[in-house]
Amino acid sequence: MMDRVLSSVQIAALLVSASYGIGFLFGSGELALTHGMAGSIYGIATGFGMLALALVAKPLWKSGLSVWDLFGRAYGTQLRGLVAALSLVWMAGVLAAQIHGGVAVAGLLGVPDPYGLIIVLGLIYAAAQMSLRIASGVFAGCLLLSGLVLVYALVAADGLALYLEAVPRFVEDLDTFSPTQMGTVSLAVCLLVITGADYHQFVMSGRTARNAVVGCAMAGLALILIGFLPAAVVMAMQSGSVLADMPDGKQVIPWALSHAVGGLARGLGAGMLVALSLAALGSGAAILRAMASAMSTTLSGKNRSRLSSAAALIIGAALASRDQGIVETMVSVNIIYLASIGVCFVALLTDISLTPQRARATMVAGLVVSGCVYAASWLGLLAPQADALSLGAGLAASIGVAVGFGLVARHQRGDVTKTCR
Repeated sequence: MMDRVLSSVQIAALLVSASYGIGFLFGSGELALTHGMAGSIYGIATGFGMLALALVAKPLWKSGLSVWDLFGRAYGTQLRGLVAALSLVWMAGVLAAQIHGGVAVAGLLGVPDPYGLIIVLGLIYAAAQMSLRIASGVFAGCLLLSGLVLVYALVAADGLALYLEAVPRFVEDLDTFSPTQMGTVSLAVCLLVITGADYHQFVMSGRTARNAVVGCAMAGLALILIGFLPAAVVMAMQSGSVLADMPDGKQVIPWALSHAVGGLARGLGAGMLVALSLAALGSGAAILRAMASAMSTTLSGKNRSRLSSAAALIIGAALASRDQGIVETMVSVNIIYLASIGVCFVALLTDISLTPQRARATMVAGLVVSGCVYAASWLGLLAPQADALSLGAGLAASIGVAVGFGLVARHQRGDVTKTCR
């Protein structure tokens, strides 16, 4: 039985810390270079996802079950295993974001490609084999430090007034995205928060259902406030022509933080980059361990843990090798996960009854169609911005199969009734 000991404030703090990572920080800064304040879209969508999670926090708290356990109770152990396996998809996207971040910092430290990628992969693999009980505190501390330096960088760049105008600037800059792109990113990120087992664990640990609901709402508001910070820093520095020669958008936030503290004392800029490197390595190692744990259940032998880690790292490296931005990398693979489980998850929340066979066919249809669209985009057979098609086609396939199974079952029941007469 899960310990239910967390207050609303504790739940909010854990939800924010689980959301605020290298992908959130570096990805928002990268988007801000070309989309202005609308580059905050990932952080703001995460915040609104938390507010949406607050709406379903009470039934989640009452159930005391993770998303795959909910599927297992409703549809059987086979579906539980499938949902747990599908979680590898979105975790791979998060791992790729950490690799992106590590390589970006390595570049600023003077390590060129492909050596930066090789070093980052090796360090993440090594860190994943270590006991992270103490190291996790160091990694979390590095991320907290980056947040404090981000605020300092905003003030030092005279960007406080810009931050206070973030909401109207955000709305104004949204037209730098196409409606399809904006809708896809927002929907995918919100849905991932609602369906994410990593978030559910904190919701279910609340002392009461009210603590769970209030904690989610507090986290949502906090993430919206934090979400504007990276873009505000980038825009403030752009207005001062500080970022005129930034070759790689993924480097803009680590460069900005290093630049902000570099003038305070000798060596602080490099120290900031090392701290960010540790944050990326820590986040990468944590997600790699989770992926390896899930994959090792399908392998046998003494070295299955190391083999699983190596396989998971190769998947993350392959995703990171695509010519995509950090947020785009995470969203594009998250969509496959969402297209697979989305219809069945809505059915669970709305008490729509699906047989295990019908639920399995629904999930597989979404997985196959969305995965094929993603693969076609990777191979260059579709436009690079194929995320909307991947999500729409996957969900359409899931809905079609679910409805089709229902019509067939109804027809069969009708035939049985006629035979009995």
